[in-house]
Formats: sequence, structure tokens, C-alpha cells
Amino acid sequence: MKRVLLLALLVVFAVPATAHATVPCRNKIFNDWYADGKIAPTYSHACYTSALAHIPPDAAVYSSLSDDIKAAMRASIRHVEGKAVPKQVGRGFRALNAGVKGASVSVTKPGTHDPATGEQRASGKSIADTASGAPLPILVLGGLAVALAAAGAIGSGVKFARNRHRP
Repeated sequence: MKRVLLLALLVVFAVPATAHATVPCRNKIFNDWYADGKIAPTYSHACYTSALAHIPPDAAVYSSLSDDIKAAMRASIRHVEGKAVPKQVGRGFRALNAGVKGASVSVTKPGTHDPATGEQRASGKSIADTASGAPLPILVLGGLAVALAAAGAIGSGVKFARNRHRP
């Protein structure tokens, strides 16, 4: 009897317990989106709802994660209804290169659109090609700062000269 009890205690404490901690499905959605900016419409509605409720603050402010989750949720509903949906839903990360020097960015002029498709036409110029130098407000503020500094220096010089001539 003692041996059975000792063996049972040995098995309980010697065999490591395996933790079955599962990753929340919202994290799977986040990881799917962080890979390429798109989300598969194959998750459950509850996963999308949970992901919307737990969007990280930086992603909520600086990205399209919320909009992409909502789009994937709508695509998931369409998929359940038997309608055709794309494999991945979202905007992707192709717009992130817009601020890089020399990156090619589409600059669209108002009123230029393709009559066949109704889409806006892009000129294909890079940001570096469209820049025209320092912005006018910066030049105006710089000139105002120089004028105020000169006025202060002249005022100090006049005051010094008046005090010097007094007996």
C-alpha cells in the first residue's frame, strides 16, 4: 500500500504538467495582419469582434487595422453565405514607402480620371520631383523673427547711446 501511494506521489510530482494555454484568436488575427497588412476571412465572427475590442493603441492611431478587421469580418459573413471572397482582405502595406526619399508616389491632379474605369489617373512623379524648396510659411516666419531681432538690437543700441550722453 505504501509503495502504491509513493509511486502515485512520484508520478504526480515528477511528470511535468502540460499547460494548454491557447493563443486568443484575436492574436491570430493581429499576427495575420502584421505579416502583410491583410487578414484572411476565415476566422469566426467572435474572433473579429474580440480583435476590434483589443486593438493596440498605436495600431488604432497609425494604421488601418480597424478598417481591415471590419472588412475581413464582412468578407467572412459573405463566405459563410456561400459567396465568393478573396483569400486576403485589407489594404496591405504598399503605402508605407510614400515618405521614403526617392520613392515613387502617385500624384493625382483634380479632374484627371480615366473615363473607361472611372478611376483617378496618376502622374507617376516622385515626391522629390514635385518639391519646390522651402515652404512659404517657414520663410515668412523666419523673416519675421529676423525683423524682431533687429528691432530689439536697434532699441538696445538707442537706449545705450542715450544713457551714455547723459552727464
